[in-house]
Amino acid sequence: MSVDLSTFNSLVQRLETVADRLEKTGGSAPADAASASGGSNDPAIVIAFDGFLKEKSLPLEAAASSLAVNDVNEATQFFFEAMRLLRGIFVATGKCCKPKDTDWGKFFGPVMELQQKAGKACDNRSDYFHHRKAAAEALGLVAMVTVPGPAGHVQNVLESMDFHGIKVMQKKDPAQTAWINALKTFLKDLIPFCNDNIKMGVDWKVGGEDPVEYFAATPLGSAPAAGAPAAKAKGKGKGGAPPPPKGGFAAPPPPDADSKPKSAPSGGMAAVFGAISQFKDGTGGLKKVTDDMKVKNMKDRAAVEAPKPKPKAAAPRVAGRFAKGPKGDPMKVFNEQQNTWFVQNYEGAVTLDEADKAHVVRVTDCKNCTVKITNRVKAVAIDNCERVDLECSDVISAVECMNSDRIKMKTTGTVHLFCIDKCDGVNVWLNKASIAAEILCSKSSEMNVTIPDDQGDEYDTIEIPIPEQFKTTVTGRKCKTEVSELYSS
Repeated sequence: MSVDLSTFNSLVQRLETVADRLEKTGGSAPADAASASGGSNDPAIVIAFDGFLKEKSLPLEAAASSLAVNDVNEATQFFFEAMRLLRGIFVATGKCCKPKDTDWGKFFGPVMELQQKAGKACDNRSDYFHHRKAAAEALGLVAMVTVPGPAGHVQNVLESMDFHGIKVMQKKDPAQTAWINALKTFLKDLIPFCNDNIKMGVDWKVGGEDPVEYFAATPLGSAPAAGAPAAKAKGKGKGGAPPPPKGGFAAPPPPDADSKPKSAPSGGMAAVFGAISQFKDGTGGLKKVTDDMKVKNMKDRAAVEAPKPKPKAAAPRVAGRFAKGPKGDPMKVFNEQQNTWFVQNYEGAVTLDEADKAHVVRVTDCKNCTVKITNRVKAVAIDNCERVDLECSDVISAVECMNSDRIKMKTTGTVHLFCIDKCDGVNVWLNKASIAAEILCSKSSEMNVTIPDDQGDEYDTIEIPIPEQFKTTVTGRKCKTEVSELYSS
């Protein structure tokens, strides 16, 4: 197979001419930006970043100068110092290989020190506290070199400083508003810069120096700033790599005699097209799998077939919910931070004498249990229980019952509110002191309230069903809801 490479070679020559012209002019960046970058030996990202800084730093510096406030000027200088450190990392990408995840902290010391210095300078008693905080948050931009998506990291930094930016703009001072807008504009414009230059992350030199050793010899921040003279470029192309040879690349070394295709031409692109031509028949020289090599035709299939794992048993559930009742050892503990007593995983009887008026009692995962609270407490909650009898004295807030079945709540003191949610079979016993208590219900059934009989013996009680069925009619543009007639007798 013969291939005409004259067109390809002419394109290579044209690209070399364009590359020579770009290196002489410094690319698309202005001439002063190219000279500020230190010469053509710097990576392309450094040249582009120098052009970006030259354009975007002037409005921020002018806004800080017009404000003429020491706090703002110092915060702005911290930000510019962080950009200088970021540029130093970009310079290292043309000489070093990509750092390991554990190597960043070994040479990121100057960045951390700068962030700590900027954070300590934030005084909440100052009128310019939020200016310093906004600039301090913006220093996190330097970490963009450690992530695969720098543009997303810049967006996160912009959002983190937005709170302090709003506080600055709320002062409605034109000079202060101009400064914070200039800082935010710098970050916003850095997002498309990252998408254009380092969209998938910073490119490091393949086979370059160890970054830890490089920064040990030249610590981050110690290199001369942009504009200092640099060494002469060693070659053309991005990152100082040598230019492609005129006339195309040389042919790769021939493979072993046994594996070399007989019809493959030698030399340059012809070898590539010759290798592709071997796949015309769909096999490309690969060995064919015969029928006796297939697993389904093997006599001893057990030797090659892996045993199928047994499915795990599902956790027990009841009516679409988690099973109620104990799930571990009985526990009666006091959480001092939440002022809450936890009574959990009990079967039988349990008495709580230690609670007081500042405590909340939570009864969870209990079954066939009687819980007695002797003192006045702040609130009581029953959750995920079954067949639990609760006897409590005075409750300041409310007694709540959630996700439980067959619950009896009895009060011997004063309770003002009962809340029942997603429960079945709840009986509320009220004494004379709590006869006026409110009972709020939702998504529950089989509810009753038992009260003393004021017309009979002192020990006689009356059980009244709590309505769970209602009748709703549309009246005009509103709904009118009434208790079903089943409860009218």
